[in-house]
Amino acid sequence: MRVWFVLGMAVVCGGCSSSEGSTEQSAGGAAGSSSAGAGGTASAGSGGSTAGAGGSTIGGQSAGGSGAVGGASGGSAGASSAGAGGGAGAQNFTPYFFDDFESYSDGSSLSGNHPFDAAGRSKASSEEAFRGSQSARMEIQQGDGGGFGKWGGIVPIKPALNKGQEVWVRLQVRWPASFQFTASPWMKFLRLHSTHADGGNAGYNDLYVDQADSTQSVLRTIKEVHDVWAVYDGPKLPRDQWESYEMYLFIDDQSVDSGGQGRVRIWRDDALIFDRTDVPTIVEAQGTIDAFYLFTYWNNEQPPNNHCYVDDLVIATDVSPPPNQDASGNAFIGPWTP
Repeated sequence: MRVWFVLGMAVVCGGCSSSEGSTEQSAGGAAGSSSAGAGGTASAGSGGSTAGAGGSTIGGQSAGGSGAVGGASGGSAGASSAGAGGGAGAQNFTPYFFDDFESYSDGSSLSGNHPFDAAGRSKASSEEAFRGSQSARMEIQQGDGGGFGKWGGIVPIKPALNKGQEVWVRLQVRWPASFQFTASPWMKFLRLHSTHADGGNAGYNDLYVDQADSTQSVLRTIKEVHDVWAVYDGPKLPRDQWESYEMYLFIDDQSVDSGGQGRVRIWRDDALIFDRTDVPTIVEAQGTIDAFYLFTYWNNEQPPNNHCYVDDLVIATDVSPPPNQDASGNAFIGPWTP
């Protein structure tokens, strides 16, 4: 059984609305957008960026700490200083959460918070697998409306992460040839939820799929409430092929550019495509990051019959930081496997 979950877990109410689809549809952030070349880095609001002291320590070495990060850094597709299976320190790495979906019977529901709090149409499947023999098949159907409670899933992070902490989320995804990217205006993909000090919704740190079948504005990212977009230009999203995506936050209500340490990094197939130093990842000093949302909501509430596959879902925090480094020396989960 390869399902790991440490530090405890709490049930999230799948039917509890959290102002889905409101802030991110605002066009007000478009003026702050910037575009990255294929495999490059988009940093909205500033050209290059200087990394703060927010890197994780791995084996006594500072990863992603001080030093310049230019607007074109991280462009080497798939580059990593550690090979598959993890590099130095991998033997001491215990992620906060890991599921390769091998431990479930084929076709069984992934709902019920055991431990992945999947939406109702998510199930284990032997139809496709990145490794092993199974993955998570995630589905939305016509008539599902926004799909909340049926599309994707949620991993609560308990205890919630505070200012000064870090979080990484990584997964493999496979879009079938039949998949339709018709959510309007964009399709929610990877989402880390932030709260106010009182636990109320303070918006998401979002990665969206924009123009999946184009080489321009393929992906875009935003911190809701902050409302400044960054846009990625690069290869279109492949069908019937596995890709990895990884998202990192340094949690701070002040961005690196504002004198704090808040930043967002996103990798596609281990190439750094966003390194945003203009983003406060929480809205106030007492705010938190309390959950990872995968899909969960179809924006235009008129979904087609759609399904995709997800495998090797990993979440790490600074309590046990990931063992690998990308081509620029930034800590990331990368090609780690248990």
